[in-house]
Amino acid sequence: MIPKEKPIHKTKLHGRKKSRSSGIENDLILKNIFPKYKLRLNKQLINSYKNKAIELEVGFGFGEHIFHQAENNKNKKFIGVEPFLSGIISLVKKIDEKKITNIQIYNGNAIDVIDAMQEFSLGAIYILFPDPWPKKKHHKRRLISKYNLDKFSKVLKKGGKLFIATDHMEYQYWILKNLLNHSDFRWICSDSDDFKLKPYPYPETKYEKKALSNKRVPIYLNFEKK
Repeated sequence: MIPKEKPIHKTKLHGRKKSRSSGIENDLILKNIFPKYKLRLNKQLINSYKNKAIELEVGFGFGEHIFHQAENNKNKKFIGVEPFLSGIISLVKKIDEKKITNIQIYNGNAIDVIDAMQEFSLGAIYILFPDPWPKKKHHKRRLISKYNLDKFSKVLKKGGKLFIATDHMEYQYWILKNLLNHSDFRWICSDSDDFKLKPYPYPETKYEKKALSNKRVPIYLNFEKK
């Protein structure tokens, strides 16, 4: 049995939210196009997603995964959360060009979105290559913690999926330790090769490509809400 981790609260967003120089074109995208897809946290959030199939991506980077999912699953609604404006600009360009209508974007902390949602409202949560915060003094900043897993469990439906990918070896152990010690989640892994392969096809993300180019092997951890 992997030893239990002391609960860590994750409520504060860490990191720089805006690129140092966005440029005139990007400023116009943020001003004129982003509002069409922007998610606002209010009472309408709960009502607008009632009885719909909803999935959430936490920290979508430059949007490769959530764009693919939305384009190929028109019957679902997708919420993408990303604190960095450069990633939001990249995704907004693509979804506006392709007229994708089933994505909403939140520029901020994913926990705020989760706290605004009804219980058992999500079919899946995706967390691809989260910041591993490798220094021990920064481990309290890691997204995967007992505190946040309790919140994920609260909004996931029974049978809902929690999909996490990472290329950081020590964080892999941390993630498994926290999830295997959480009674609400079951690891979907039938053999020793399962975690080496994506559970479904999607384009490589920027951070996935970076990991592979640096000879770091990603693992793909798929969990189910009991």
